[in-house]
Order: sequence, then C-alpha cells, then structure tokens
Amino acid sequence: MSVWDEAWNTDYCIVILTVRGGNGSRVSGTVATASGQGVNDVTVEFATNVPEYPKTSQTLVNGTFGEEHPNGFNYTVKAAKNSDYLNGVSTLDLVMIQRHILGLQALDSNYKLIAADANNDGKVTASDLTDLRKLILGVATTFPNASWRFPVTGTAVQTSPIKFAEAINITNLSSEMDNQNFVAVKIGDVNGNVSTSVNSPEVESRSNANVEMSVAEAAIAAGEVVEIPVTAANFSEVSGFQYTMNLNRASFVGVQSGVLEVNANNVGVISDNIVTMSYASTEAVNANEGAVLFTLTVKADKAMKVSEMISLNSEVTRAESYNSDLKVGKVSLGVRTAPVAGIELFQNEPNPFKGMITVSFEMPEAATATLSVYDVTGKVVTVRNINAIKGLNSEIFTKDQLGVSGVLYYTLVSGDFTATKKMIIVE
Repeated sequence: MSVWDEAWNTDYCIVILTVRGGNGSRVSGTVATASGQGVNDVTVEFATNVPEYPKTSQTLVNGTFGEEHPNGFNYTVKAAKNSDYLNGVSTLDLVMIQRHILGLQALDSNYKLIAADANNDGKVTASDLTDLRKLILGVATTFPNASWRFPVTGTAVQTSPIKFAEAINITNLSSEMDNQNFVAVKIGDVNGNVSTSVNSPEVESRSNANVEMSVAEAAIAAGEVVEIPVTAANFSEVSGFQYTMNLNRASFVGVQSGVLEVNANNVGVISDNIVTMSYASTEAVNANEGAVLFTLTVKADKAMKVSEMISLNSEVTRAESYNSDLKVGKVSLGVRTAPVAGIELFQNEPNPFKGMITVSFEMPEAATATLSVYDVTGKVVTVRNINAIKGLNSEIFTKDQLGVSGVLYYTLVSGDFTATKKMIIVE
C-alpha cells in the first residue's frame, strides 16, 4: 500500500489482506534467517489428503506467507528454495569450516553446522569443503542438494549426525494458526552474509587491508612454457584469498606450492584464458617480502611480457582476501620490473607460417638495430634498419614481402650483439 502527501512525497508498506470464507482457517508465518532477515521467493507447500492439494505459494519480500485452508484436515507444511547457489558463499566460509573440522574454532551455532553440511550427509567433513570450493572456483554451479534448508523454528537441532525438523504438521485444522515459522539456512554461508532480497544486501565485516602479491617482469617467447613465481609484497596475517585471473594469449599448465600449500584443487580452469583460485588456511599466514608463495606454470601463445599476460579481477570468483580477524579486504597482483640483462632475439611466431609472421626481440636500452632475412644460400631477402625501444620490439613480415618459401634465416645485429634463428615458410 502506497501513501503520499500534497507535495507527492511517497512511501509504502506491505499490507496483508485476509479474505475469510465460511469453512476455513488461515495459516501464516515467516521464513527468515537466524539473524531475522526475511527471505523472499521461498516456496511454501501445504499438503493434505484432498484432490486439489498440494498447494504452494511464495513468500513476500519480508519473508511472510499466509493462506486460508479448509478446516478438519491434517496438513504438512514445508518450505523450499533452490537457486543462487553461490549467494553468500566465499573462501572465508572455507576458512571457518576448516577451523571447525580441525577443532581450532568451533562453529558457534547449530544453524552454521547445517550451512556447513554442503553434501547433506549429516556431518561436516572435508568432502563439504570440496563441494564448496568447486562452487567458489566456478567449476560447479550447484550442490548435489538444495541451496537452502528450512528447519522449523523452535525445534531442536541434533548435531551428531545433524538432524532437524523440516516440516510443520497441523492436526485437524480448526482455527487460525499464525507463527508457523521456518529458519532459512543458506548452504555454504557460515558467516551469515547471504543476500535475502534486493532490500537486504549482504553485509560483511571489512577492512582496508590489501594483500599484495607480485611477479617479475620478463619476456616470454611464443610457445614457451614458463614458470612464474608469485612472491609476497605485503602478505601479513592472511587467512585466505580468492580471485579470477585472466591469461592474455596464454594457457594455464599447473601450480606448485611455495610458502602456501596449493595444488590443482585450489584452481579452477574455466576456459583457456580464465583461471580462478581459492586458498584457505587454518592459521593466519605471514610471508617476508620476496618469499615465493606459489609458482604458476603457463604456456604463451605469442611473444609477450608477463605484465601483458596476467591480470586479476572478479569476473568469475570475486577478488578478496581475509585477515586473521576474518575481515574481508582486497587482493592484488603487481609486476616487478628489473633491468634487462642483455639483448635477446626470440623465435618467430608462428613457425612454420603461411601468411604473416612476427619477429620479436628484447632490448636493455633504446638503440639502433638491423634485422636481416637470408635464404639457405646466404642471399639477402630483406633488411630492416630499426630504431629499437627499450624493452620488447616486434617486426611483422608477410609471405609476399619475403617472396620465397622453405627455410629462411633471420639475424639481429645491434652494436656488438649478433644472433640468428631459423624460420620456415610453407605453401
């Protein structure tokens, strides 16, 4: 119901209008989280031994439901919602569940135990962590079971194994029954930051901390498989982190542990150029600046720099970190630059080639250079005089410019430096 004044200032409230028949009673209640947030779009089912039953309705934005049903029958009332599996679930929940499993910090409510039991086997174990991590990494979009569970308010929860009443039983309905309530438990959300509706955005305890990691700048040749150590820049009291990593014109090969114990289970390969990562520790981790946290192995599709290849974002898995107080902060990846040790000539890309080719080379300082192409007899095919810049330089040749096919050689000369590599042109 909306109201307004003479200046057209408006506001609204939710009004429940009850239309009473002659032979029925209203059954109503609320579906809300343990913290009292009403959950909308929950399906509430009334079942009884009458032909037109079961009947269902959806909770309103504040989590309420209510309908009139014929008197004189027994009813079973259940709630269900099975959507938005990732809502409220992050690596922070993995940190808390791990600590509970190891007996370091027990989950402090029975509803959190229900949330932690992702596979619904009545226990909180490492298999629940596996299911949740797959969801966080984006390699799975659902659990084997529903994304929400609904214990009946006021009923006891057995903790070992985890059991609870999920249905309200009404015997011989004869009068209005209110406060038929359910507790809404989002599976996987043990820290309670689920968004229950557009009017109830998630709230987390946040900090200004930024977990900073870094990689060293380097030139990578086309087709090269290279190990890239990820080192600590600002890595203090870190309980976990997660992120999405984009690989530009490169593909993920593997990951190896350093200070952090990580393996393939911590990584989700979403596509050739999108990789997710989730790391959770049972204790807060400190690492000195420059310490190798873990090592990425990647394969470059073209000649490029590390800084052109890797970037972090929240495209699939939201980029965030968690400190020792379990507050949410930022995570970032920087690139350390270092002087180029010397001139380096890379293998042409692609090789062999049909139409167009790129020859790249790295310069420690800006200087003039000459790039010459020869056939197998030593005859010069083409020569380019280049004002090379500091860093990576690239020259493009077409088959028409070279005018021949088969095996060719190219030589880079700059000052006292000379290097030669072979290229192959195919018909």
